[in-house]
This record gives sequence, C-alpha cells and structure tokens, in this order.
Amino acid sequence: MSTMIPDADGLVNYVKAFTGSTNDEEIKQCIYITEMMMRNLELPALRSDPYNDIGTADADGMIPIPADMLKPIVFFNQGQPGNTGALAGPWIVYDRIGDRDIITEELIQNLYLQPVNIPQVFRGKFGEVGQYYQFLPNLGAGAIINLYYYKTWPYLFSLETDDVTEVQNNAVLSSFPEGYIYGTLHNYYLKRKMADDAAMWLNKFNLAYETVEDQNNKGKWSGGHNRLTSIFQPRRDRRFSAR
Repeated sequence: MSTMIPDADGLVNYVKAFTGSTNDEEIKQCIYITEMMMRNLELPALRSDPYNDIGTADADGMIPIPADMLKPIVFFNQGQPGNTGALAGPWIVYDRIGDRDIITEELIQNLYLQPVNIPQVFRGKFGEVGQYYQFLPNLGAGAIINLYYYKTWPYLFSLETDDVTEVQNNAVLSSFPEGYIYGTLHNYYLKRKMADDAAMWLNKFNLAYETVEDQNNKGKWSGGHNRLTSIFQPRRDRRFSAR
C-alpha cells in the first residue's frame, strides 16, 4: 500500500490536499459513496480460507450463511477420515443453483435412485434458502462443509466490534488504494457539480476496477481452462437415474 495513504485518516488528508478542501466530513461522505460503488469488489485479499472456514449442518441439514459472506466461490466436502486418519473421500464439490431449483429438487430427490459406485470426487448442489444454505444430497445433522467465498469488508470510519473504535484500514484500502482515490475524487467533483472532472475520475475508477477484476478472474480460472471457464461454474447437472 502507498505510504502516502497508511489508513483512513491518511486518505482523507490526501484528498483534502489534492482538492484544496478543508471539510473532513464532506470527504468522508464521498469515501462512503465510493465504498458503495465497490461493495461487490472481488479481490484476492477478500477470499476466505476454505480449510478453516467450516460450515456445520443443523438438524434440518441447513448451514447458516456466514455473516461476512459476499459471494460463494466453491463449497466442498473432503469426506471422512480413512484408516490412517487421512481424508479418504469421497469428495463432494457443490454447484450453486437458484433457490427455486434447490427447493423443488430437494422435494423430489427421493424419487431418484441413489448413485452407486461413487467416484472419489462427485458433484452436489447448493442454493440459498432464506438465511441458510441448502444442499443436495441432503446433509445430516453435524455434517461439515468447507466454505470458500469472498468476504465482505468493513467500511472506513465505521465502528469496530467494540462499538467504539473507528475502522482505520481494511483489505481494499491495503490492496486497492487507487479504487478509493479515484472513486472519492469522482464523487467529490460530482458533488461540486464539476462534470468534466467527475467524468475523468470516473473513467479512471472504472479502468482500475475492470483491471483488478480481470486479474482476479484470470487468477481463478486460467489455472484450469484458458477459455476462462471452469468445471466449478454453476450449471444444471443430474447425477441420479430415474426409477
């Protein structure tokens, strides 16, 4: 991260020096609007650790959606320990489907034969239902799922968990400071009704945003297929045979 912007207060001072503004509150308002523009940003720094972020199924086989969930990347189950204590499989990789599909397919799953000769890795499905994730095949109570996802991030000047301390840094400011700078300047000049300057900084913001998103997508997909597609992308897939 740039040493010129070590934290949230440094960002305010940088923008004030750049624009000549003396109004801290105005700059903070522009920063907040910028954060709204970046709320769906995908950055490597925002990825969870799927081997430590574990979801546990309740009595209904549902897993609560984590409070810091932004969007799923891939969910999987590593199977049960073998004789030596190592995870022996089978592994299940879950494709994401819509809530209507997950509900209707769960209702009719008993009409299908269960798979036989299960491979070491096979595919399941999951979807959001209310504030929970529902899975197919159904999970038993206490089943665990590895959750790999993009996390939300705390906005600058919001309160920490102690409800007293202001947030002075986050993963986005640390790894993508240009997003904060360009977006804040765009919103500052837009508020001042300086359309040309606002448009120039918006273009810079969009270019930086698209660049980092492109790098992120290549990092996710190019390790598998150069077409930027993946077996982990959601799709309709039947693994049951009808009676």
